[in-house]
Amino acid sequence: MGTGGVALVAAALAVVVVTRLWTVLLHLVWRPYAVASAFARQGIRGPPYRVLVGNSKEVQAMRAATSGDTLDLTSHDYIPRVMPQYRAWMSLYGKVFLTWSSSTPALFVGSYDMVRRVLFDKSGLYGKTDPGPTILSLIGMGLVFTDGDDWSRHRRIVHPAFAMDKLKSMTGAMAACAAEVIRTWEARAAASGEQGVTVEVGQQFTELTADVISHTAFGSSYRQGKEVFLAQRELQFIAFASINSVRVPGMQYVPTKANVRRWQLERTVRGTLMAIIGERHAAAKEARGYGSDLLGLMLEANAAGDGGGKRHQQAMSIDEIIDECKTFFFAGHDTTAHLLTWAMFLLGTHPEWQQQLRDEVIRECGGADVPLRGDALNKLKLVTMVLYETLRLYGAVPMIARQATADADLCGVKVPKGTLLLIPIAMLHRDEEVWGADAGAFNPLRFRDGMGRAAAHPNALLSFSLGPRSCIGQDFAMLEAKATLALILRRFAFAVAPEYVHAPADFLTLQPSKGLPVVLKLLDPHTSAI
Repeated sequence: MGTGGVALVAAALAVVVVTRLWTVLLHLVWRPYAVASAFARQGIRGPPYRVLVGNSKEVQAMRAATSGDTLDLTSHDYIPRVMPQYRAWMSLYGKVFLTWSSSTPALFVGSYDMVRRVLFDKSGLYGKTDPGPTILSLIGMGLVFTDGDDWSRHRRIVHPAFAMDKLKSMTGAMAACAAEVIRTWEARAAASGEQGVTVEVGQQFTELTADVISHTAFGSSYRQGKEVFLAQRELQFIAFASINSVRVPGMQYVPTKANVRRWQLERTVRGTLMAIIGERHAAAKEARGYGSDLLGLMLEANAAGDGGGKRHQQAMSIDEIIDECKTFFFAGHDTTAHLLTWAMFLLGTHPEWQQQLRDEVIRECGGADVPLRGDALNKLKLVTMVLYETLRLYGAVPMIARQATADADLCGVKVPKGTLLLIPIAMLHRDEEVWGADAGAFNPLRFRDGMGRAAAHPNALLSFSLGPRSCIGQDFAMLEAKATLALILRRFAFAVAPEYVHAPADFLTLQPSKGLPVVLKLLDPHTSAI
């Protein structure tokens, strides 16, 4: 090649490099500052943007500074420990402010009016965020993360499995799983005498709810379902370890130690679910049906798809079914386990409410020797109120996010396409303007007239989200929690153990950082007295 050719190649390379550098400069420098200026003109400010890292360094520093904090048993304000950056920024910038996730603008939406506009949107203007490969390996691209026609199609197929009449038929399986755990507690409590026995209930509830979802979702294949549980528990720790790190494009393909282990676990989950689904298809071909559990009901609804026509009428693929299994298996046991754990904490520190619930359970469901029925559980008004208040104070997910799919006008605020919208559920649940002066206190009576009248703002409880994307499994979770609490209240009086450390932590879901040890004392099965 002559000197002229070399010069042309060099010039072409220089153009490519300059173009790439200009694109990077626009993305990492010019656009963030332009977006910040546009929000500032609307009166919305926030912590300053830092090139590439956004606000991650400030977040890491503030979280590290509060990681060792503990709370008094009477305090439910874990925000300074779990979300210190948002408490600090809200005090500086108000309920709506701008933060940065790397170079992506993130609007903190601390206004209920704006939250309702986002969650009730049906146009697709506020879509789900990209969770990244680690979270997807745990939960799958199921109802939680799909959007548009795919979400409508998935919802249509999955919904029949969560109809209330179907769920009531699962009450027996829920109660049977809980009864096995309670029998071991009874034996230990009886052997320990009047002083009672200390049980770390957090891990027990995690295993119990995994057992429940294994039976109710996978029926006769529940032992294989437990294999999925074990793999997902490890995936959860891997996902949490990566959630606050800067996401580098392409890193999910690098064979790091964490990635290699994640790939192994993904193969385990997929292989196990493929085997279970294959067994169901074989049974259906032999005219034995798909089964009456959650998986069977979903497969039956899926088989009713016509396989053609409009996209939202089509059946789900095998990969989509596997993703839905991942979703309802993880969501179906993890969040319910923490609901039960925090309910035990609140009842263990409020003995007067514990006794009121016990009286109601015995009145509506009978004594310890009477089997639980789904209809009776629906009559437990006080239990329901306590569970709602538990969700308000210690909901499993402290924050959710959406992303603007186009330029939007959100209650008068111009939001550019691509902006993340952060909905701080835990902080909204403590808003005194909405919940009253006692917003930080445990007061189940605020729900005596139902969720809609519990606060100044209608539908202020956000634990199951709102609108068309509200949690499809909320009735399942509430039914399981009621059944388990009813069985416990009929057999035990309990108190939080002296060694408990009140330090809630966000490990993808909110949970006690060091578990919840509870002192259980066996009740007389006939008198409900110790």
